[in-house]
Amino acid sequence: MSASLKPFHLEILSPERSFYRGACVSLIVPISDGMIGIQAGRAPLTAAIEDGEVRFTLPDGEQRVCAVADGMVDVSETDVRILCESALAPEEIDAEAERQAMEEARLALAERMAYKDYLLSQLTFARAFNKLRIKAKNAADPVDPQNNAL
Repeated sequence: MSASLKPFHLEILSPERSFYRGACVSLIVPISDGMIGIQAGRAPLTAAIEDGEVRFTLPDGEQRVCAVADGMVDVSETDVRILCESALAPEEIDAEAERQAMEEARLALAERMAYKDYLLSQLTFARAFNKLRIKAKNAADPVDPQNNAL
């Protein structure tokens, strides 16, 4: 199927690194209204992206996935650029560290705290859960975010 699709240039960038730069034939990005699919020739668009999973297909048909944190996607007729706080492949996600971050955030949410601290704890919990979900969904030996084998 991907052989008949026209390729476009994709860049996925975070402050730490360039996660991907190269050709792509289709892309799915999490935005506030849900997920949006992008192919070459799409009308220009700029949108906020949310924590979630980005999936893209290379011209040879290989599918790739990454966990992204808040950012934006900018689409032109021939290029798509995703600028996000972080982008990680499933194999780069440290499941134990993310479980620990989730647990610490869960405990913090149970305490009395300022509204700003509450929101930060919610964000930490959600991001850790998202990374664990993506790792479990794309791992050879999946483990769910609650530390149980699937």
